[in-house]
Amino acid sequence: MESSRIIIKLQLGIYFIIFMSTILYGLTLGVGTDLKFGNSIFGLYNGFGGAVQIAAEFSVTHENPQVSLNISLLARNDRYFRDPFTDSYYGGFYFDFGNSCLTLRMSPFSISVGKGYLGDLVESSYPLFASSTHLPRNFFELKYEDERFLYISRWLELTNLRDEHKPSEERFRGANFKSYVLKAGAFRFGYEEANIYVGKNFDFEFFANPVPGFFIQYVKDAGRPYPEGIGECNFIMGFCADFKTSDFYLYSQILIDDINMNRFLKPSEFQNPDKIAWSFGASFNTEVGRLAIHHAGATKYTFQPSGESGNNRFYGYTIYNDFQYKQQDGKDMILPLEFLYVGYKYGENNLAFNVEYVPKDLFGVRQAKFNFEYVVLGERSPINAWGELSTPPAGTHLLDDPVLEHRLNLEIYVPWKVLDWLELKLSGQFGYVWNRSVLVNVESDNVKRPLLRPQLGNNTALVSFSLSTNVKLNW
Repeated sequence: MESSRIIIKLQLGIYFIIFMSTILYGLTLGVGTDLKFGNSIFGLYNGFGGAVQIAAEFSVTHENPQVSLNISLLARNDRYFRDPFTDSYYGGFYFDFGNSCLTLRMSPFSISVGKGYLGDLVESSYPLFASSTHLPRNFFELKYEDERFLYISRWLELTNLRDEHKPSEERFRGANFKSYVLKAGAFRFGYEEANIYVGKNFDFEFFANPVPGFFIQYVKDAGRPYPEGIGECNFIMGFCADFKTSDFYLYSQILIDDINMNRFLKPSEFQNPDKIAWSFGASFNTEVGRLAIHHAGATKYTFQPSGESGNNRFYGYTIYNDFQYKQQDGKDMILPLEFLYVGYKYGENNLAFNVEYVPKDLFGVRQAKFNFEYVVLGERSPINAWGELSTPPAGTHLLDDPVLEHRLNLEIYVPWKVLDWLELKLSGQFGYVWNRSVLVNVESDNVKRPLLRPQLGNNTALVSFSLSTNVKLNW
């Protein structure tokens, strides 16, 4: 028995040495800087103009067939967030995390863990289940993939608040994303779902049980024989399909937060709103470069927490239950909704259109990119079910508000490979916003949480320029 233990410990020690040797040899050290002047998304929501902003990223990466390691630490002086020692010790900078995670591959399985961001199934500017804004959150993912099938179960921590005065349903929230995908050559068809639960950060069964979450919630809540788990959750489902070759990519995706079945079962009775989102697009190579076209949209009330008569259940498809916060100096700030939604970055009640062009050669520069976007948005209430109403209105709604916000934006990126280890990038943003949305406090229900409403004549330009450097040294 003792000799068996020694052998096991010796084997574990050898595996550890091999693993650490693999990690330590082949590191890539990176330092990136960004100097920006002009408007920002925080300025758009909070109504302030351009300023000089400096950001830096310090990264360590390692990649081999079995292991991926990524460590990213950010330093910024944009003052969107303020730490106690920002001015006294750090010269106006605060620190944050980028994509920091570890992936282990044991084909056909892989495991990823860390604080970072993992994407959706489709390659889109507007994925519906995992935001394209790249929001770092604590996560744990189990993935299986072979030539015919792909399965993903991903836990995501939403909130883990320290405020003991808040109810546990608001302090502790988590989500589990699952996908089941059939593959046939270049074609894939998949079912996707997200289960949002409150009162705890992590639920083992939602992550480990491969059964779809709808049935897990049904069985646990009903009791076999006693009710277990966390009670009612928010179940979101959808489907996606894509087709990919070396020169062409086509995709579509739909998300169903809630659907009105009364139109089929009880057409003469109350018709609740459909809460759905959709996305589709294509990219393809041409003689002059690669062109991509994307579109997405969502009906009003999609991704909101459920609730009636002011009863907020806190399980909207958002990272936080609020989008107002105070800086260290006490100043009130609005968190841009693009940093709030777990899925589709523009959330509810909007239509978005995007055209992207990557020329083959731009005066000797490769991988330059031009991105043109038009978005129209109505009233949005991601943290207060039904906005100013206490109960759902009849019928499905989309952009039927009296005033709408319109955003028109052109972004240009021009990278320049100076040396093997040094890259420069110039970028510019030129846009305009008509009827910019403003925060409106809601006092007509028990929740009393704000919403954003387009304001007629509240127009603003969006102009910014930035110079980025990226240094990578291989060890």
